[in-house]
Amino acid sequence: MTLQQLEYVIALDAYRHFVTAAEKCFVTQPTITIQVKKLEDEIGFLIFDKSKFPLKPTSSGEMFILKAKMILKEARELKNMVNIELNSIEGEFRLAVLPTISSYLIPLISGPFSKKYSNTRLMIEEMESDQIIRSLHNKEIDIGLLVTPLNDAHLREIKLYNEPFVFYGQPGFINKDKNKISVEEIEGLTNLWLLEKGHCFRNQVLNICGHTNTNGNIQFQSGSIEALKKMVDNYGGFTLVPEMAISTNDNGHVLHFQKPKPVREVSLVVQQTFSKEVLLDALRHEILDKTPKEFEKNQRFIKINWR
Repeated sequence: MTLQQLEYVIALDAYRHFVTAAEKCFVTQPTITIQVKKLEDEIGFLIFDKSKFPLKPTSSGEMFILKAKMILKEARELKNMVNIELNSIEGEFRLAVLPTISSYLIPLISGPFSKKYSNTRLMIEEMESDQIIRSLHNKEIDIGLLVTPLNDAHLREIKLYNEPFVFYGQPGFINKDKNKISVEEIEGLTNLWLLEKGHCFRNQVLNICGHTNTNGNIQFQSGSIEALKKMVDNYGGFTLVPEMAISTNDNGHVLHFQKPKPVREVSLVVQQTFSKEVLLDALRHEILDKTPKEFEKNQRFIKINWR
């Protein structure tokens, strides 16, 4: 028994004629005849007395039609409820964000998102990549904002942008006349400041530079990119930072990479079964609106993995 068969029965009851009912259901007359016959065979009694013209329901058929109308009404209400639920972003949602993304992006999108979606409550927490992935699998969070690809069959990635890495050093650390630097030029440099272990950004920097921190008698690894920049300012050496971490106050400290630039791919990540597409679209729109347009337009780049 299918809902479609019930629709055919209701149409036949309404129009009492196979051809007319078939036309109203946008099917051929044999289709509706065969499906109603299959349904009658399944339930074990005739729904319509076909010897009458126009058609007339049998006594058992009248009860069946009454129940069928109730079932179809409930089915339509259920469908409407599902559609409303899928297209609504009211409620509370848990979003986990990498610290190296959160500090520079979340303050930019929080105000506009809150004004547009006042009935949506975002519970935002900073987490490292491995913790975000575990929390997604355990359904402890709804959405992750982190660096991809993850190569995880149970998770879906919605790519947002490619963010370039930027060289940050004291003025003249390389050459005061340079305004660009290549990946090859930094591979042999020492005095590199790094984030502490556990940060995927640290792994990406090491994948670019090919060596670890060698800062003389001072060994300092921080969870803050801003702290690393201050170490460069006051102690020397260099570090790599995401481009959104650069401000106008950093002029003289920054060298952009030559093409192809090393970048990190930033994405929203959810479980494969996550159904709130409207929420993902809203977050994606706000994030892309607040990130530099060239992030999306870069076609030549070196994507740096974090694993």
